[in-house]
Amino acid sequence: MVESMNRPVELESHIAALLSIAGRKARIESIETLTAGGNNRSYRVVTSDNVYVAKQYFSHVGDSRDRLGSEFTFLKYAEHAAPGCAPVALAEDRETGMALYQFVSGRSLRPGEVKLEHVNAAASFFCALNAATYRSVARVPVASEACFSIEEHLSLVEVRLERLQSLEQRVPEDRDARDLLEAIVSCWQDIKVAVHAGALVAGLNITEPLGPLQRCISPSDFGFHNAFLQYDGQLRFLDFEYAGWDDPAKMTGDFFSQLAVPVPQEYFDHFAETCLAVFPQHEALMARADLLRPVYQIKWCCIALNVFLPVSLARRKFANPGLDERTLKRHRLVKVKPLLQSILLNDHGLH
Repeated sequence: MVESMNRPVELESHIAALLSIAGRKARIESIETLTAGGNNRSYRVVTSDNVYVAKQYFSHVGDSRDRLGSEFTFLKYAEHAAPGCAPVALAEDRETGMALYQFVSGRSLRPGEVKLEHVNAAASFFCALNAATYRSVARVPVASEACFSIEEHLSLVEVRLERLQSLEQRVPEDRDARDLLEAIVSCWQDIKVAVHAGALVAGLNITEPLGPLQRCISPSDFGFHNAFLQYDGQLRFLDFEYAGWDDPAKMTGDFFSQLAVPVPQEYFDHFAETCLAVFPQHEALMARADLLRPVYQIKWCCIALNVFLPVSLARRKFANPGLDERTLKRHRLVKVKPLLQSILLNDHGLH
């Protein structure tokens, strides 16, 4: 299993098996650990005829997500619906919890670097994934934490907040996180009231799920933190272990709330209108996306604080064995505070 793969010889053997499954018979010349991700381990594999990425997926009794299955299935779909926008999935091995992908060169966008052209590229990718011709025959799973009613969106955040209540206070950063969590919970109470009131005004039934035609195929965890800018200026999108069927309003909320490479809020209406136009009754979806926007800002406050929970921290250490726990926690506290402040200053983002 994944946890036992520690020796380089064993790792090379598993990668060789993936290459064989993919029909690549070339000799392995080198295996290099890539910059640590948040959840999994990735390796740059150089062979005598090409370069690949091998990915080793996190596994834990406290986290039952099928990360490998979700990502591999999504990328097989994307290869047809949106060719050239994401890596090609080449081989998977459920026994070892590993998969082999096309190597994507380029660099990450930096905070403050996101422009309208990048936002348009992301919107084009989403629209291609959700073209009616492909959606009608798509065989992808339901996304991780998918929500199809407003009530489910609210419950999702409630669960995250409740989980954070078990936060242990072992180091000073934990105590700071506890104080910050209390402020987030206070803000959340106001947001819930505002969402209920806003739904009533907009004529949205909070318990009614979206119909099948309004559900989207979502990349999930979608944003420029999971994208490479190639040397020809094209963006390629990465990391789809949470992908699948979901509510388009959740996709827009996540896209504008992720913290690593923030998207300027001024592009929200343009991005949402472009993406939601491919669905029937897109005006109602737009109202829904606007209503749920602060809900997802709170959700991302919770996501950032996940490193204070044992399972999430274990996942980070799996991806990066040399991780400095306290430095990571301090970094997350610095990220969350301005996001929470922006919610408060924006009257919770509700109109």
